[in-house]
Amino acid sequence: MDHLPSSIEAILGRCLAHRRGRDSLLLTRASESISRQPSIILVTSSLGPSGSSISPEHTPLGDNTFPSLSWTLPLGLEDYVSSYMIIIEDPDAPLPQPVVNVAAVKLLISRGGFRYGTNWGQNIWSGPRPILAHGEHRYFFQVIALKADLVTRLGNKPLTKDWLLRELKPHDVLAWGEWIGTCERRHGS
Repeated sequence: MDHLPSSIEAILGRCLAHRRGRDSLLLTRASESISRQPSIILVTSSLGPSGSSISPEHTPLGDNTFPSLSWTLPLGLEDYVSSYMIIIEDPDAPLPQPVVNVAAVKLLISRGGFRYGTNWGQNIWSGPRPILAHGEHRYFFQVIALKADLVTRLGNKPLTKDWLLRELKPHDVLAWGEWIGTCERRHGS
């Protein structure tokens, strides 16, 4: 949609306004390995409480920077975490599946840094850019605490949502939580 005139994009956005809300296809809902675990990670953002608007600096229309996130686990669980995975999805895109914005596995400091996945645009982070006049989109920033070392199991394969849905086992997941940000594009924005 980046290359369409805004008037055409807005017409498409209004025509597709009813095509949204594929929450059941989010990784944390679609994967039995994750959905079986209680959501016990408290995820916060400097943008405000869950449901806050994502500011333009975090979109392709601004600096396209990743918003600041932090999370906490209940006491005692930290000792069992091998890595954290962050995956951001837009279930309101008018597509058959939610748009995966980023998938990253963060290893604990003693093990190294980040292992990045790619999104449907084949890049690591592409901030929110919902279709013009399609309405408000929700972006689910899902943080998953893993007991298993997925990076070793992954090998040289790219980290994708499909791989995670196939390979995550119930004993891999310790806990999860999410922060939801919203974004809407209107004429003139």
